[in-house]
Amino acid sequence: VSFSGGKDSTATSSLVMRALGTESVPHIYGDTTLEYPESGKYIEAFKKKYPKTPILVAKNNDQDFRDLCDVVGPPSRVMRWCCTIFKTGAITKKIEQLYKNKVRLLSFQGVRRAESASRSKYDRDTDSPKISKQQVASPIIDWTNFDVWLYILSNQIPFNGAYREGFARVGCWCCPNNSDWSAFLSSVSMNEEFNAFKDTLYRFAKK
Repeated sequence: VSFSGGKDSTATSSLVMRALGTESVPHIYGDTTLEYPESGKYIEAFKKKYPKTPILVAKNNDQDFRDLCDVVGPPSRVMRWCCTIFKTGAITKKIEQLYKNKVRLLSFQGVRRAESASRSKYDRDTDSPKISKQQVASPIIDWTNFDVWLYILSNQIPFNGAYREGFARVGCWCCPNNSDWSAFLSSVSMNEEFNAFKDTLYRFAKK
């Protein structure tokens, strides 16, 4: 299970473990170092609730986000280099290390067509465009936001506390695809990090 700690991967995780009848399904968590503080707390709470579930952490320990921002510029909607370097790249490397002797892998992901115009064209089952040996299954691809929350709340599944703070999505807190509302909430809940990143943006603009 590709596990971000967000509501979609939380619902997917529950569905997969219930369908397979076991909690011993490896979950891969991509630690980009840019997660909301509540996401880290949720991952730790998840480990305690599901002690039989292996949480495999994929993290890029060789590069620093702020340093790269100063060199190549902060990520933007047209040049989102951060995802490749700190998320998908790290996860790909982790999978290759752990499953190098495997010919095929089945990965469950919490992708939904309702999330964006580009994802509306995704198939429910497909070969991964980034990891050649991986088959990707998206069990909640046709679910709406309402469906996800109805499933989580009706089954009393614990979820990421960032949603209670008002965030609609809980990926990287400084993602260029985030809304102005998310930026406002970040300036309140993690003011120091927010201002440091804002200074980085100003420095780059002046440069």
